[in-house]
Order: sequence, then structure tokens, then C-alpha cells
Amino acid sequence: MVRVDDDATIGRFLEHLRWSVIETTRHDLAAGATRRDRHETTRLHVVLSGTVELERGDEVVDLDRGDIALLPQGGPTRLTASADARLLSATIELVVPHPTMTRAMPPVLAARGFGRTEPGFSSLLDTMHREASDARPGSGTVLAGLTDVVISAAVRFWLEHGCGTARAWLAAAQDPNVGDALAAIHESPGSRWTVAALARVARASRSQFSEQFRETVGDTPARYVTRVRMAQAERMLRNGEPVAGIAYRLGYDSEDGFSRAFRRHSGVAPSRWRRAALRPVA
Repeated sequence: MVRVDDDATIGRFLEHLRWSVIETTRHDLAAGATRRDRHETTRLHVVLSGTVELERGDEVVDLDRGDIALLPQGGPTRLTASADARLLSATIELVVPHPTMTRAMPPVLAARGFGRTEPGFSSLLDTMHREASDARPGSGTVLAGLTDVVISAAVRFWLEHGCGTARAWLAAAQDPNVGDALAAIHESPGSRWTVAALARVARASRSQFSEQFRETVGDTPARYVTRVRMAQAERMLRNGEPVAGIAYRLGYDSEDGFSRAFRRHSGVAPSRWRRAALRPVA
């Protein structure tokens, strides 16, 4: 995906992300073992070794050593080790709560390739592992500080690789009504959203909502809905779901209609995009 935000927008958003750690747990999973995570608060999962498949709702993400997954709303999650794995999980919360902002964020922010691409932070992950394992004085305080740093770096990595837009989340923090509309889009991207329907969610007139949305998010409601749908479509294609099923679940009247929208977004047909995305890297 193409990066949406400029450096200043990402920087402003990261200023809102100051986290405190409520509790941490470490899990050793043998290949094929599954762990179910049922927390309804913000969760963080860090793969310290091995490979883990994370499944939350319709989303399935493969995580390797050094990868990080942030789940802003928590929710029932299944973690399955594809190979022997060690996992650090944490319940976290924002120091200054922004419930509308976290609701407007995607259910899963997966920083895949983070540890490999950011070797400096990879060493911090090893330090987090040691602090979580050892009962040293002040280990909880040290771990909380490390977690705060690592989350900010992982979210920055996620945004810099075009996986989402911080501008929309800043809008949600600044304007709760627009934030409610953004949250509704992310919670149900396949709904038949119209400006009028989103305006009702935002408790505003259609004209007022359209203006507020463009000013705070930097895009029209229709284009933002399409962007969220295309991001979801890419995840579903990567997970092997059939094109016809994706079209139906994302609110398109036909497979052809979805394919045209996807081609405008990516420049290629969905099936061709899938083949390229799944092609092994030499």
C-alpha cells in the first residue's frame, strides 16, 4: 500500500500514544499448540521466537520472530504456533484515555517484519523478554518503559509502510462524533455506508458531517470507506479467501464490481495481486 501520512502527522499521532502496562505474561507454545486470548482491553503480542498465527474475527496474520501485533480493542483472539514459539503478551492502556480514537483504529495492527527491519528495536525485544522472565527489583517499571517505546516504534513502522492512516485516528481523538463514524466503518466495512448513514452515526446533518469529515480526516467519507475496504480485501486475499466471497462480505453487488474497485486501488486484478503477494521472495 502507498503511505498516506506525512512525517508531521505520524509524529503528532505518536504523541497521543503513551502506554502503561497492566500485566504481562510469557507463553511457550509447541508447534501446533493453540492459546486463546479473551481480554476485552487493549492487548499487545510480541513474538520472541518461532512463528505464530494470530486470528481475531475475520483477520488471520502470520507473525515471525520480532513481529508485533497491537489489538486496540482487544477481543477474542486465537494464537497458534506454526513452529515452536515464545510469546510475550501484555494488557496495556493509554496513560491519557482516548476511547474514541482506539475504537476508530483497526482491530489488528500487525507490524510484520518489524524486528528484521529495525534491528535496534529487536534487541529491545530481547531485553523485554529478560525483564518479563526475571524477578529483579523494578522489572515491572523497566518493562513498562520498554513496552511504551516498542509500541510507538512498531506503530510508526506500520504507518510508514502504508498500512493505515494516523490522520483519521487523530480526527477521532479531536472530534468524538467523527470518531464514532470512523469506528463504525472499521467495525463493519461491508455495510452499505452512505454519507447520510454515517452522518446519523455522527449525530450531525449530512452537510455538516461531510465538511467535518473532510477537514479532520483529509478525505471524503466515500473514499475513506473504499480505502478501509481495500485494506481489508488485501488481508482476505492474502489469507486465501475467494474473490466472490470477499466482494459479498465487503458490500459489493457483484464480483465484477469489487474487481473494478480493487483494480483502481492497486492497478491489478485481485487474483493477480494475490499471486504476487504470496510469491516466495528469492
